[in-house]
Amino acid sequence: MQNRLARTVRTALLIGAGGAVTLVLVPTAISIGTGGHLPGFLQPLATFLWPLVIVFLLFAVALAGWERVTNTDKPITARRLNSPSNRERSVQSAERYARERIDGSLAEHVTRLLDVDEVPPTVARPADVIVQLGQGGKSRLPAHADLPKTLDDAHGSLLILGAPGSGKSTLLLELTRALALRATGDQKHPIPLIIDLGSWAMSGWRWDNRRPAPPGDFQKWLLREIERRYTIHPSLGRIWLEQGKIGLMLDGLDEVPPEYQERCVNEINNVRDAFLIRELVVCCRDEEHEALTTPLQLNSSVTINPLTRKQVVEFFTRLGPRVDGVRAALRTDPELWRLLDSPLMLSLMALAYQDRPPSEVDLTGTLEQRRREVFDAYLTAVPTRQAENLGYPPEKVLRTLRFLARVSASPLCNDLTARTRLPSLVAWARFLPSSTLVHVFGRGLPGVLAGSVTGTTLAMGMLLGPAAALVTAVLLVGYVAFLDHLSTLPWVRPAQKAGTIPQGWITAACGYVLGLVVSLALVGLTTPATNWLADQPLWVGVPAVIVAAFLTIMSAVEAWSKMPGNSAALGAAGAVLVGVSMFWIGPQELLTSMGIGAVLGIVAGLTTAARDEVWWQFGEDQYEAFDGQGSKLLRNSAPLVGAAGLLGVLPVLFSGTLLDERALDAGLGLLVAGLAAPAAWHADVFPFDTAKNAASEWLARAMALSELPVRRARLLRGLAEHSMLSRVEGGYRFTHLQLRDHLLGYERKAGKKPEPAASDEGASGASAEPAAVEDSSGTGEAGSGGGQEPPKPNSPTSASSGDAADSGSGEGKTESDPATPSAAKP
Repeated sequence: MQNRLARTVRTALLIGAGGAVTLVLVPTAISIGTGGHLPGFLQPLATFLWPLVIVFLLFAVALAGWERVTNTDKPITARRLNSPSNRERSVQSAERYARERIDGSLAEHVTRLLDVDEVPPTVARPADVIVQLGQGGKSRLPAHADLPKTLDDAHGSLLILGAPGSGKSTLLLELTRALALRATGDQKHPIPLIIDLGSWAMSGWRWDNRRPAPPGDFQKWLLREIERRYTIHPSLGRIWLEQGKIGLMLDGLDEVPPEYQERCVNEINNVRDAFLIRELVVCCRDEEHEALTTPLQLNSSVTINPLTRKQVVEFFTRLGPRVDGVRAALRTDPELWRLLDSPLMLSLMALAYQDRPPSEVDLTGTLEQRRREVFDAYLTAVPTRQAENLGYPPEKVLRTLRFLARVSASPLCNDLTARTRLPSLVAWARFLPSSTLVHVFGRGLPGVLAGSVTGTTLAMGMLLGPAAALVTAVLLVGYVAFLDHLSTLPWVRPAQKAGTIPQGWITAACGYVLGLVVSLALVGLTTPATNWLADQPLWVGVPAVIVAAFLTIMSAVEAWSKMPGNSAALGAAGAVLVGVSMFWIGPQELLTSMGIGAVLGIVAGLTTAARDEVWWQFGEDQYEAFDGQGSKLLRNSAPLVGAAGLLGVLPVLFSGTLLDERALDAGLGLLVAGLAAPAAWHADVFPFDTAKNAASEWLARAMALSELPVRRARLLRGLAEHSMLSRVEGGYRFTHLQLRDHLLGYERKAGKKPEPAASDEGASGASAEPAAVEDSSGTGEAGSGGGQEPPKPNSPTSASSGDAADSGSGEGKTESDPATPSAAKP
């Protein structure tokens, strides 16, 4: 989006500069040089014309250079198919991507953080890798084996199988990098491209529809992914696939939702039949592969077995005295050997328990509970040790990581990306805590409404007198009550938790100031235009008022009336009434009030639409914060608007007479122009639909600041430097799928009855963390741990559970599909 915007700005500036030079400056300079005369408005520039021509030409050259330098990610086009630079650039991109992924792996972080030259190759690539070529016998893959030759021996097709965390993706990345290096020196070999199959599940979904859909065409998605990651144009990608110049390294078949895995297998087989795929490798977990009924058409397979005790001992011996506590725990706890069965668990143990005594390496419970304790210890240790470098306390870091994990695992994203720029709100709105909803919908937005009413009333009083201010206040009360009735969602909602949030009134005060400033600013910007129009002859001002009245009334009737066929007639009748009234009372005040009313009405309508759009994306658990008993005066917005209007009337109450005929002008103008609010609210035409979508997204992103810090880029950069994320393609990824899935654990609000854990919307087949059990005090603590025991004090779950309870987090509920509006609307 940023590149597209920058490119649009450059193009517009280039067109403007070129037009100014070719259409104005050059002809004018030539005219002077041949004895002609300049127009009067160009006389002051007579002596500067040729210098201006030179300046504009240099400006155009600078813009062209800017485009050349910054647009390095421009896709390679099929018109340059035979250019040697095409293949060279693609091979470099493939090798760079694989290298960045490897450098961001946990194993690489172990070597950097523990000052180790290299991880033992028997662990980085486990020795128990079994290769079965075709129908032949099985053989063991040595630690230093030539991976490209192994693929060649398998006739270019390979299936990599293994348990979670066993190193399947690492093996695929090493193979891809080796193939890319080989392809660099020999053009006969295809270009290996890594593609994540998990993102195919959302390929049929469109953000503007805000609804999930089945995956789209696999081949089109494949070509788009190749373009997105490697900047190879789809037309060229198709040609290279047909010519056998691209090898496909498909990672994460198990990350495709279970209901689409069989179809994904069929699509992979179809791609191999449709194109000349000389190198095809697919990664999948053992369990998911065994559950498939349709086999992959691959010649050979590689199975990664669990680590042996010898490999584990070699790993910790190589790391030295910083992990003596883990080695001592292995001697006293034989069950610990069963836990350390994969490179992932070895890396997590080393990073979590470095420089800690054996007494702190105290893992209890079942094997699965111990595994979760290791994840908890890792997620706690790293943010605690690096709190100063990260710039945020561990609780905030973990809260951010949990939120990013939920967004990443949403079926509308379904990848490993830790996003600095959030997608459409439908993918993540249900992951916001209910305390944020209370702040925004129970305090902030009502404050904005009250402030805008005060500002509008005050402005009308200052412009047209106290009588106009009183009339404005009365009309605004009626309009807001009418909008409440239409939307069934009042601006003010009694919030059960409002009294437990001390910052709630601060939020309301800030919203009030914001509404006051914005309304006064809008009036200040509108008044000069209306004054200018009022100073024009009657044949200009009168038609403008009549046309504006006609369009506003007709649009409002079209938007919400049950009689859309009569919209034109009602609009014409209203326009005639306004025209007659204007000849009776004069156009000046009517133009002022209509201009102010139209601008504020459009803004109010768009704001209301954005508020509704965001509100209905939440879940039932989040609505619970508004189900308590509140003041009856807050069941409707009219009392609040009335009080805010009086605050706007008081400063101008004694500045004039209350029996002023200009009040009639103000009332009529606001009455008609205020219909722009429901018209803009329900309009589904450009630019109103675009403005409503943009406003709802920005409102939601402001709410996301409760989960994502403002300096999120700095935080994610720090996490990437300290092993919790990896930096790839200029963005950030979770270092492992299991780490992301563990972060899907959710906090349980105090006093809530624990419920069975549910999977996070079915994303990637991974389960969310189990609910915490209530302790003896009745306080539900966060549950990333598990089964029968509450989490330990050093776990990230317990570290932030108090924060979650204090903030009234609503994440304790099992999330439903975030793309489906709740049936139970409060």
